[in-house]
Amino acid sequence: MNILITVLALVVVIGVWLYFDYKLGLRALRKKSQATSTGPLASKIELITNGEDFIDKLIEDIRKANKHIHIQFYIFRDDYIGKRMVDTLVAKAEAGIDTRLLIDQFGCKLRRGTKKQLRAAGVDVAIAAKVRGPWFFFSLNRRNHRKLAVIDGHTSYLGGYNVGDEYLGRNPFFGFWRDFHVRITGEGSRAIQAQFLADFEAATGKHIERKSFFPDLQAGSQPLQFLGTQGTEFEQTLLKLIRSAKNSLIIGSPYFIPTRAVMDAIIDVAQRGVFVSLILPEKADHPLVKHGATPYVIEALQAGVLVYHYYRGFYHVKAVVADQSTCLVGTPNIDKRSFHLNDEMSCLTHDQTFIETVLAVLHADMHASMTVTIEQLQKRPLLDRVKEVTAAPLSPLL
Repeated sequence: MNILITVLALVVVIGVWLYFDYKLGLRALRKKSQATSTGPLASKIELITNGEDFIDKLIEDIRKANKHIHIQFYIFRDDYIGKRMVDTLVAKAEAGIDTRLLIDQFGCKLRRGTKKQLRAAGVDVAIAAKVRGPWFFFSLNRRNHRKLAVIDGHTSYLGGYNVGDEYLGRNPFFGFWRDFHVRITGEGSRAIQAQFLADFEAATGKHIERKSFFPDLQAGSQPLQFLGTQGTEFEQTLLKLIRSAKNSLIIGSPYFIPTRAVMDAIIDVAQRGVFVSLILPEKADHPLVKHGATPYVIEALQAGVLVYHYYRGFYHVKAVVADQSTCLVGTPNIDKRSFHLNDEMSCLTHDQTFIETVLAVLHADMHASMTVTIEQLQKRPLLDRVKEVTAAPLSPLL
């Protein structure tokens, strides 16, 4: 009995410590974090929705680099695609091109030997989001979730793809991997370059002389705005976009665990007559995330939202389109991690050509999805309901 009491007391103490560590860490982040935003930047933007196309285009641009290469991913695996990327970066660094690689501490799956190979070739490898005190549990859950690339300062990438075989549909469980990434030329590359350099300096503690990384850029015809966030600011941008919808709102996300404010905003616009569609994956790539989303999906359905489960592979798209006139794409998910914990970057545009391209893919994805109904969810197994109860208190971390 004494042992049981001791164990229970220890569990309570640890639970209280983790709770206050998280809360105090979040409060400290909110005090110091600052969003970086831009006005409209004249650019050219291309939507990429296939992993093979993404890797081929990125590697081709890297091979063309003459001055500098900046690559940043949340996940970088030591698999076939990862090796292909590593070999490309090694070859460019050995040819004298200034090459930097920034990877999140927990997303990095590169072996020590691979990192050694990169550094020996001259690649400056840095690790982002290292665990730091005094709020260790909160710091453990912080992620640099940005996926950026900048080539010679004039060509850049932003979106949801990481470096790994599954992103190219090579994992048999997930199958085809639907995602959104954008390739940008023109003035928009300046914003992505600035974000990369800020992240690299934060990870290494070294100042980087920036002038040489910002060449004169030819203006494009598509105005883009960029928002770099650290845990707390993305939610406010999303709320404004949701509340602005008058006729239609489409949201695509691999995870749907919103804050109460975001959920209420979605319900409000749906109940005032806005045609709201939500596209989510049928499969889950992390434990409990689908079960954590179920209560919110039920709320959305009850408010009249159309909910789709994409079944032709895994759905990793991160996009919001309001009234067919405003579009947001980038790295954030519609979940509490992106709202409170992750470093993210978003691109916002009113460009009709790009929005029409995005909408064409989103509508095709709806046709490749199952419509979710209240009746289906009411028949879900008891085990799923138990998992939902388990997931509820963990929702800020899922």
